[in-house]
Amino acid sequence: MTSFILPAGSVVKFGTVTTELYPILRNGLAPNTPRVALALGEHPPFARSDEGIDIGELMAYFSACAAFCEATSSLHQSHQEVMARFVEALQNAHGEKPAMPELEGIAQHAGLPVVLEIHLAQDCLMEADARFIDNGNAEKSWKLWRSAVLQVANGIPAHWIKQFYFPRLLDFRDAMSSKNPRTQEQTTDAALLVGGLMQAWHKDTPGDLLLAYQKQYKRINFSQSSQFDETGLERFFNLNAMLDPATRLLNQMTLWQDITALARKQEIPLA
Repeated sequence: MTSFILPAGSVVKFGTVTTELYPILRNGLAPNTPRVALALGEHPPFARSDEGIDIGELMAYFSACAAFCEATSSLHQSHQEVMARFVEALQNAHGEKPAMPELEGIAQHAGLPVVLEIHLAQDCLMEADARFIDNGNAEKSWKLWRSAVLQVANGIPAHWIKQFYFPRLLDFRDAMSSKNPRTQEQTTDAALLVGGLMQAWHKDTPGDLLLAYQKQYKRINFSQSSQFDETGLERFFNLNAMLDPATRLLNQMTLWQDITALARKQEIPLA
């Protein structure tokens, strides 16, 4: 196994969900932050038991997608009856917010995908991502696949995280039409998450995927961003789409539908 040093000032990314933002602001990222497992078809879950922090470029979006899929599946399994009524209400009253006060206790656990932008304040050791590199060449893992496992004795402190990216969030009027510009923007945000799936499943190189995405959409991150501090998080969680329980769950549903549909087009079987 060969390690590689990322110098201070390097910018890396980490994918997670919105329910983890305040814990990360308080405590940073632990040196043994677990990788969220995600089974793709017959592939085994992409999990690891060793210490480290997954960092990447497009693979940060894979991590955000994995965390989002796990959180969404768990939430819906735990509240099947209420969520079934919520889906039925959406179908029967398209564009109108259902009057379901019982959603409040559920929505606070609904995590949406986010990607953190981290600026390393010191030289950091990293190791190869074994999903792409089988000989332990950490330099190749980072330079070719833009994915690696960071080894930082005390983890990543919150002040290294400068901002976070998140998808366009919709309200019920936006969701009335797939041709709505905001709805289309959320779909293009979901395409980044599926780009991470494509790298993991097809072994497509992130440079090619991101170049194609940039040519089409003029960006390589989610369409929305915020500074990562107390003020930034307070503003984010006070957005109506996060504050209102039904609207937060609506966004969870629309993102999940987009991810599922786009993955199917790429012949990626989500388990």
